[in-house]
Amino acid sequence: MKEKQKTQDLKNFVPTKPNKLLYPLLILVGRILGKIWINAKFKKDPAIKDRKGPFVCVGTHSCIMDVAMMMLTMSPVSLNIVCGRDVMTWNVLKPFAKAIGLLPINQFEMDLASIRSMKRAVDSGCSLALFPEGKFTLDGRGMYYIPESLAKLLKLLKADVVFCHNNGGYCARPRWYSGFKYGTVVNESTLLFTKEQLAQLSDKEIYDVLKEKFKFNDCLYQRENNLRFKAKNPAEGLHYILYKCPKCGEEYEMVSDAHYLTCEKCGNKVEFTEYGELIPQGDSFAFERIDLWYEYEREAVRKEIANDNFEMRHPVVWERADENHNYVELGEGEFFLNHEYIGFVGKRYDNGEEVLIQVPTLKQPTIVHKNSEAIDLTIDTIVNRFYFKEVKYSCKYNIAVEELYRKHKNLPID
Repeated sequence: MKEKQKTQDLKNFVPTKPNKLLYPLLILVGRILGKIWINAKFKKDPAIKDRKGPFVCVGTHSCIMDVAMMMLTMSPVSLNIVCGRDVMTWNVLKPFAKAIGLLPINQFEMDLASIRSMKRAVDSGCSLALFPEGKFTLDGRGMYYIPESLAKLLKLLKADVVFCHNNGGYCARPRWYSGFKYGTVVNESTLLFTKEQLAQLSDKEIYDVLKEKFKFNDCLYQRENNLRFKAKNPAEGLHYILYKCPKCGEEYEMVSDAHYLTCEKCGNKVEFTEYGELIPQGDSFAFERIDLWYEYEREAVRKEIANDNFEMRHPVVWERADENHNYVELGEGEFFLNHEYIGFVGKRYDNGEEVLIQVPTLKQPTIVHKNSEAIDLTIDTIVNRFYFKEVKYSCKYNIAVEELYRKHKNLPID
């Protein structure tokens, strides 16, 4: 009964613009913190000022500041932020979620209830902030896949479209790092389509433009411009994503400290500098940039999934977000991935009931990966979280899911 009521509430949900008192306060705080943390700068397309809106602002997802930077560049226009349902569980946002106009969606799929909410929001004069990649980049590059449905959604919404990207965002706050690295982040905003242009263009023409705009490589950007992002511990946490040793090939033997990434199996030691360099020590080996090392891991996974019997399976603890957006520990079992499904099989704590949660890999272009070594799967608007007992493996699952989807869809490797 509760799930039925929840579905009905989503269907009837009427979005409102962010609170007129709270939103300007957030903008002020954002400007101050933007200068303190990342030396935020802006290059705003003058054409945006000539349009009255409403706007749909689409942006790359390089770092946690993407939303704030988009809000700042679009000010004084207020934005309703379209976010994954997991964001609603963030304690810092719970008291303000309604006041700042958050619009929750299922990540990596356009559920009908959320599409209706976005349409009602735009029709009532609201402007939206939308991040189609659905997650922060792990290696500083744009997502390999942008859903074709994005073009159809933009045509349906019938609003001016602004594109935003933060050059250097990943360098200042990479997904694997805790805290900020101080360096200049430049937000570039462009009026991508007017609503009149959207009406005249085909879905394919719109999609082709979007695909090109969403291509970026922050690691390359940093090295080409020799940019410094200051930090006392620039390498700490890097083992979360660079888990495979490039010298001996062992996986999850890498450890990181303030400045070095070291393989505990063979001793391969690499320094990671404030300029984004990976420098091998002595006779060690390293790729020059994070994205190149990450691609090495992708290639290894591609070889694994070429096997018809490919499967990954590891012990996990299962949690689920309740109706108050709090995570509750419900059971334990194994998280698994094969050619057909990604999911969980295990038992509930309370009654010993066997549980199977799974999603076809054909419908899962990527997953939500946590530095705490957990994976989220959102099913029917409910967020399930799985913590690996060995405190590793999330990144490899992420790569394998993306490569399986690429294989299913026959997508190019670029």
